[in-house]
Amino acid sequence: MQSIGRNQRILQGLQSRCSSSPNRRPDVLRRFLSVEELEPRVLLTAWYVSTAGDSTNPGTLAQPFGTIQAAANVAQPGDTVYIMGGTYHETVTPANSGTAGSPITYEPYNDQPVTIDGADPVTGWTSYQGKIYDAPQLSNLGEGNNQVFIDGKMVNEARFPNSPANVSTPTWAKATSVKVTLATSGLSTVTIYDSALTQPAGAWVGAVAHIAAGQEWVAQSGLITASAPGSITVSYYQETSYQVPKAGNRFYIVGNSVALDTSNEWYRDPGTGLLYLWDPTSDSPANHTIEAKARLYGFDLSNVSYVTVQGINLFACTVNTNAASTDDMLNRLTATYVSQSIGITADTLDPWGAEYHAHATGIILNGTGNILENSTIAYSSGDGVFLGGSGNTVENTTIHDVDYEGGDEAGVTTLGNDESVLYNTIYNTGRSGIVSRFTTHSLIAHNVVHDVGLQMTDLGAIYTWGTDGEGTEIAYNVCYNVHTGGYGAAGIYLDNGSQNWIVDHNVVYNADFALKMNPPDDNDLIINNTFSGTQYGLQSSGNEDMTGSTFLNNIFTAHAMFGPSATYNHDIFYQTNPQFVNAAAYNFQIKSNSPAINAGVVMPPYTNGYLGKAPDIGAYEYGQTPFAAGATAIATATTPTTPVVPVTPPAAPSPVPASAPSNSAKRNFNPQAYTAEWGLAASGSGMRFTNQWGWVEFQNVDFGAGVSQIVAQLSKIPAAGLQISIRLDGASAASVGMLVIPPTKSGSTALQTFTAALKGVSGVHNLYLVLATPPVGGELDGFTFA
Repeated sequence: MQSIGRNQRILQGLQSRCSSSPNRRPDVLRRFLSVEELEPRVLLTAWYVSTAGDSTNPGTLAQPFGTIQAAANVAQPGDTVYIMGGTYHETVTPANSGTAGSPITYEPYNDQPVTIDGADPVTGWTSYQGKIYDAPQLSNLGEGNNQVFIDGKMVNEARFPNSPANVSTPTWAKATSVKVTLATSGLSTVTIYDSALTQPAGAWVGAVAHIAAGQEWVAQSGLITASAPGSITVSYYQETSYQVPKAGNRFYIVGNSVALDTSNEWYRDPGTGLLYLWDPTSDSPANHTIEAKARLYGFDLSNVSYVTVQGINLFACTVNTNAASTDDMLNRLTATYVSQSIGITADTLDPWGAEYHAHATGIILNGTGNILENSTIAYSSGDGVFLGGSGNTVENTTIHDVDYEGGDEAGVTTLGNDESVLYNTIYNTGRSGIVSRFTTHSLIAHNVVHDVGLQMTDLGAIYTWGTDGEGTEIAYNVCYNVHTGGYGAAGIYLDNGSQNWIVDHNVVYNADFALKMNPPDDNDLIINNTFSGTQYGLQSSGNEDMTGSTFLNNIFTAHAMFGPSATYNHDIFYQTNPQFVNAAAYNFQIKSNSPAINAGVVMPPYTNGYLGKAPDIGAYEYGQTPFAAGATAIATATTPTTPVVPVTPPAAPSPVPASAPSNSAKRNFNPQAYTAEWGLAASGSGMRFTNQWGWVEFQNVDFGAGVSQIVAQLSKIPAAGLQISIRLDGASAASVGMLVIPPTKSGSTALQTFTAALKGVSGVHNLYLVLATPPVGGELDGFTFA
């Protein structure tokens, strides 16, 4: 059974929200109920801490301790440790646990601003060379874990290529070509060629290369073993066959003094311990506050229970718990630069391996019944929050600018049972927003997730893979601004092997795919969602196996790719206008004349509380107040708390495998010079479709006054033939022509020319070639227009 205190707190919060959200189902509340009553807490002792105090003091208001740890050594159940305003450079490790009725509490005295700082000052600066200064850095967390701050802002570790200060949108170099030597076991080798690498031979040896390999699903690190002008050779771990390095892949280098060549950069010499710094304003560091990260944790709550930490700021550190930590409460925290880990570790060398064990970045909630709420978490190379163990909760928290290393972490990652991710706002992530793997009986609800996938591809605002959710529910979330190159990105992504998930009452818009379900995705229930994808409302791949999955009462504003074994009923598709209030302004409530009203099918408990004679189709019930989503306790101009009509989304990031084609439709197109693709592979001088419903995009094609015909050259035609649809400005847009390649007896390898008539094609458009019918295959070697 979950703890009394934890249940009481969650129940009160949900009851408060449900009072203003009538379509919040009672069954969601019941999962947190406990029949016992909360024991009254009796305040036994107050301890006081001040930066002006002393560890030999008795810890009274008149004679406070000088460190929080001094109070943590003596605090007993029911005690409160009052911390006076100031900055404390320490890791607090409580010696004792509280009890269910008498927790130990750490909080500011009279709401004074309190910061626990994981970094220590660096002083003693001398001029080294030009605008670079040096000073001894006594702390050393290891390559990739060190972090330097100037006046409270992170400075880049010296890197190639140089990058702006915004860690979420860094600058990467791009390989012009590669040479890969794959190993049957152990580490493989890749030589990356880039003419911008002008340094002499051997200059980069020993540095760390970060590579977004192959389809650029995830970034991984490797050791540079050789370098020459124009190239580096990297020892790395080969991930899946989709991630073999190739030309056009992005990379950057850190961990070498050669890279210290501009302002806003630092380098620490591991031999001498000297820190070299080029101030962002080219000023002397002595005129600023310079700090270097020295500790991982502000609070380490391992092995303690019933401890409350509230109202405290964390800088350059995080909070840790372990499997023995139960019913700890983190409330009203403001945590900035919580974790830094971009060196060569097991998880950066083999990023997908991180899904099989507890993570070590972000606010770490292992154990049972621990809660993080009403907080702000900002800047982490990995997770913003990690939920392991069982029965842990993150609620009403804003999480942003995390996973900037581009690994397999997220705003929130869950890896446990009975986890709760409720009423959070998550944005600016390198990969996914919420990742839930090997998680059962859990709830991901009322979150706003947007602007994710800023660095990687093939991901989701909410993502799961290889997991029998056993009824885990993804409900009442709003997801938007989800675009990547490669295979694209989804608002909600049930990747291969996601079974027994419930997806209900979500709103997804301005995403490549509103919902993606890769096979096998069996026995999932998709009910009462509004899916407004820019390419697909529902997308899949391969054999599209959705055995036992059911789709009810959903609105799809783009093509829905149902698997042959799926069941769907009472859904509205893109051919029917659902009559949204104002889709252009992202208000997806329905008007009084909507065909969705009373047109759904009843399925308790997911449709409980509907008005009229039947549930409405889509996420919003006409006549009811829209459900609330996102964090409300912490709000800024960039974290909208009213997701029904959110701010205009920013432009999507450029697709990763971009190779801008000429904008003239009169030239012969090279099929490999596309801007974005899905379900394709390079083949000889052309490309071939590898998945049903594959497509390729060429941006800003100028058709001038008009063209009337496409002329295409194909080879290696499959025996069953092909049909390729020509579309403008979207993979699911209306077809303006169809290339029909007839069947052959055994498949033709000879180059052949085929033509198709076009209608209404003029001006500048993004051109899409879409595989209209199976089978896959065939090599498209070139095409032009006439």
